[in-house]
Amino acid sequence: MNDPKTPHPADLCLQRALERAEDYVRREPTKAVGAALGAGLLLTLLPARSLVRPIASLGATLLPPALLGLGLIKAFELCCQNCTAKAPPPQTTNSP
Repeated sequence: MNDPKTPHPADLCLQRALERAEDYVRREPTKAVGAALGAGLLLTLLPARSLVRPIASLGATLLPPALLGLGLIKAFELCCQNCTAKAPPPQTTNSP
């Protein structure tokens, strides 16, 4: 399917975001530290239960249909691979 040397688009996006964040930290170190402290304070003040419970219930609700869809997609891919692998090669005629 994919060439092992070419990175996945999600990997490229994450790599670009990390590079941008690193550049920002190098350009504006005090603002970056302030943003990190603010995010840490916000996460500390928020009760963990109020975040975990809704996310867990949403995940429990959406996980079975998502897994079913992924399974169907994988089955379709395997079926298509088997169909193309079983196709007979074109016949060539050798004339003397």
